[in-house]
Amino acid sequence: MDPPTFSNSARMAGVLDIQKDHGRLVRQAMARLNSEGLLIFSNNFRRFKLDEDLAAEFDIEEVSASTLDKDFQRNARIHRCWHIRHQS
Repeated sequence: MDPPTFSNSARMAGVLDIQKDHGRLVRQAMARLNSEGLLIFSNNFRRFKLDEDLAAEFDIEEVSASTLDKDFQRNARIHRCWHIRHQS
C-alpha cells in the first residue's frame, strides 16, 4: 500500500490525509489479509509518523533503509516503509 499524502478526489466522499487516516487504512487492509499475510506500507510524506497504536495490534518492522534506491539514500526521510503482519 502506497497511498497519497493527500487527496480530495471528486470520487471520494471526503478528504484523505494520510497522517490522520493511515491507521484506518492499515486496519482495513489487514482485515482482508489471512493470518500469514504481509502488508507492505510505504509513504513519502517527510513528516509522517506511524500510529503507535498499530504496534499493539500488529507486528510491525520498519524496512525503509532496505527499500531506498542508492540515489535517495542521502536523504532517508524521503521515503519510509514497513512490513506489517498479524500478531502470532
